[in-house]
This record gives sequence, C-alpha cells and structure tokens, in this order.
Amino acid sequence: MPGDGGRVEAGFIVDLLTALGQIDEALAERAADVILGWPQTYDLDAVVIPAIGELVVIGDGSAAVRRLRAICLDHLRIRIAQPLEAPKDWRRTSMLPCSCRHCAELGHFLADPERRVWTFKAAEAERAHVRATAIRAGCDLDLATDKRGRPYGLVCTKNQASYDRRASQRKQDLEDLARLDD
Repeated sequence: MPGDGGRVEAGFIVDLLTALGQIDEALAERAADVILGWPQTYDLDAVVIPAIGELVVIGDGSAAVRRLRAICLDHLRIRIAQPLEAPKDWRRTSMLPCSCRHCAELGHFLADPERRVWTFKAAEAERAHVRATAIRAGCDLDLATDKRGRPYGLVCTKNQASYDRRASQRKQDLEDLARLDD
C-alpha cells in the first residue's frame, strides 16, 4: 500500500484496476481519475508506468487502462523528444536560492565555462552554508573538504550529474515506451 511519502506501489494500481474492471468499468474509470489527480501519490514514472506495463502484459484492455496507457505514452514521447546533449564546456546552471556574497562567488564559478574546480576557503559555518546552498540547488558539483591548512576549503568540482540523470532517464523511457507501445 502506501510507501515512502504517501506513494503507492505499482502492484496496488494493478490490483485496483484489475478488480474494479471486473466489478464495474465506471469505478475503474473513477479510479483512473483519482490516479491522475494525485500525481504526488501516483507518480507517473515511479508508479503508473510500471503498473500499466504490467497490465499490458496481462492483457487488461479496459477503458481505464487504455486511457492511462495513452497518457503514459504521451508523457514518455514528450520527454524522449527533448534534446539530450552532454555539456560542451564547464558552464553549469548558476541559479541559487541564496544571493549572499559567498553564494554569489559560487554562482560566478558555476557560470564560468573554463573552470572545473573551485576551492572556497572559509570558516566552517560559511563552508557549510555554501555546501547547503549547492545541495539545495541541485548543482552539478562534487563537494569535498580540503583539511590542509587553515581555514579549511570546500572543494567544488563540476560534474555532469544532470546530464547523466537525463541520459539514464532517456534509456528507461525508451524501454518503457517499447513495453507500453506493443
């Protein structure tokens, strides 16, 4: 049943739609409406697409399943159509939730296409603040503390984590599309 953060598992959707489809197709349609109306609970990628994949395999062709399948296919095709290209330089997104002078330095570093590594030497509180800002902003950075000398330094090394996540998502989307589009 409900898992992390109130999310349900795909198996719950499979069981729900299978049972309701056998009892009353209108109830299955209403369940599909609820599923679509609560995306935090019924996340398309984590819950609905895997469930519809299972329902397609078992041959459930109910109207509710067909509708959810069409929505999942549209979702996948839209995301697959988005361009996917590895970064050409070291420029990274520099939108940060804080504009203090230390975070502004981080923002300048992130926007620099030439620099891959930046060391922010400061007291622990300032380093912790910059680290927390980078993490909260989802920056493509590996963060480490250099304990040589005083003050210690926060070593920020740019990576391509966002691209890697998108590439992994693309691979999964293509697999899901193939499974659902039979």
